[in-house]
Amino acid sequence: MLGWKIKIKTERKLIDIVAAVTGSKKKAKKLIDEGLICVNYRKIPTYRTLIRPKSIVCIPNTTYLFKKTEIKILYEDETIIVVNKPPFLNSNVNKPNVEEILRKQLKSQNLFVVHRLDKQTSGVLIIAKDRKIFEKFKEVFRQKQVKKIYKALILGTLKKGKVNFPVSGKPTLTIYEVEEKIKNLSTLVRVEIPTGRKHQIRIHFSRIGHPVVGEFLYWKNWKDPLCFAPRIILHAYSLSFTNPITKKEVKVKSPLPSDISNFIEKIKTKGEIKEIEV
Repeated sequence: MLGWKIKIKTERKLIDIVAAVTGSKKKAKKLIDEGLICVNYRKIPTYRTLIRPKSIVCIPNTTYLFKKTEIKILYEDETIIVVNKPPFLNSNVNKPNVEEILRKQLKSQNLFVVHRLDKQTSGVLIIAKDRKIFEKFKEVFRQKQVKKIYKALILGTLKKGKVNFPVSGKPTLTIYEVEEKIKNLSTLVRVEIPTGRKHQIRIHFSRIGHPVVGEFLYWKNWKDPLCFAPRIILHAYSLSFTNPITKKEVKVKSPLPSDISNFIEKIKTKGEIKEIEV
């Protein structure tokens, strides 16, 4: 099931409406805070918002947000660990985060996340095994010696291309190729970013009118069925680099996670949307 479409009968706070489906105000607040709820097909991130009668509230069917997810190790050598970061988990700030969890899991305080992925972004993430290794890998990233490939689901259809306008006043480049067009609604793209600015992919695609599905900061309006995205549909698919210490060539891949692949399949097959009144 894609999610719930709720028709509002009487004015109520958004948190109360969402809680009627989730069974918990705590879960409802989490869904709203993460930017997953649409009111009249517009993203609303404020749980105290009063919702008027005849409004439509759309709630995605998401599971990752409410379960304890395992951090899977994809690659390891004497210098680094490369993991598959789950969605809804920070890289190394605002606990809980990947760095904190791995330190407990592996019983080592000498673990340092080398680069960051957005909270809702899943995929390949490098962790250094001590501070000196961390500094060497930071320099590799600063010198743009890491090839970063993402996969993203984009609103609408488009052909391969590039976007190269500045982000935060700094030069940026996003290169994309089409992997699959999905019912003229959206396009699965393979994205390479030679630069790596904060929210670069999300900002660039929103600016060209084809936002990443699930986006809520740089794009607000979403129609059926894309308004039921379980998160921002963005995944760090692979990293390729030369290890500056071992001098070995390393390439690590992470397949699309189940929440993304399932959502794409439901779009193709017109997955069920449960309609109710509250």
